[in-house]
Amino acid sequence: MAETVFTFPCPCCNKLIEIDTRSGRARAARPEEAKGGRNLDDLLADQRRDSARLGDLFSSAKELEAQKADRLAEQLRRAKAEAKKDKNERPPNIFDLD
Repeated sequence: MAETVFTFPCPCCNKLIEIDTRSGRARAARPEEAKGGRNLDDLLADQRRDSARLGDLFSSAKELEAQKADRLAEQLRRAKAEAKKDKNERPPNIFDLD
């Protein structure tokens, strides 16, 4: 006979979750398993660490975008200077090619 109750650990809190496939009900951890869980202080420390890490990532991405914008502005300035030099030359007219 096929098993109808499956048990697996929660990816967030590592508590065991039981799911009955026949009834579709899920049941959380047993009381004896809940004692090994994480407390609020650990969760807050993790959140602060993640917040600091994400802040650093955002700052570095912001710097990279600023450098990219500076590079593009310099390229635009050079292209404008080049266009001013070539201002006397007229581009060929496509109708004159016949």
